Amino acid sequence: MVPQLSISNNITPMILHVKPDIKATDLIRQFNEIYPFLRLEIYYRGEEMSDATHDCLLCDIVHRKAVESFAILPEMKVSEVESMFWENMGIQISIFRKSGKTWLESSFTNYWSLERQNSLGKDMNDFMKVEPQKIRV
Repeated sequence: MVPQLSISNNITPMILHVKPDIKATDLIRQFNEIYPFLRLEIYYRGEEMSDATHDCLLCDIVHRKAVESFAILPEMKVSEVESMFWENMGIQISIFRKSGKTWLESSFTNYWSLERQNSLGKDMNDFMKVEPQKIRV
């Protein structure tokens, strides 16, 4: 049987349960609902997934036979989240932070927590008076 991935959201932590029938779009939307000033980007074969492939199931891009579920908590560092995706699923991701009308890769601040990154994105948007945008996938 192929592992599955689903997402449940109980207030704060985003908990990922592995199931084959979840689409990359669903994962991205759930992440954006929890962290509206952050963007999760999934890579497949080293390249950013196109809009067309966002509709694929995660089991189609998982690089491991045994996939482990894990929780993403607000106090986790961006680098920890990226590592967890790779170590537990074999999926490469990046997390971007909203800064006005631009998305910045958080590589220079990847030791900051998701909560801090999201808060900074909110502060920048409030300062620039830019409304948060739902990610369209």
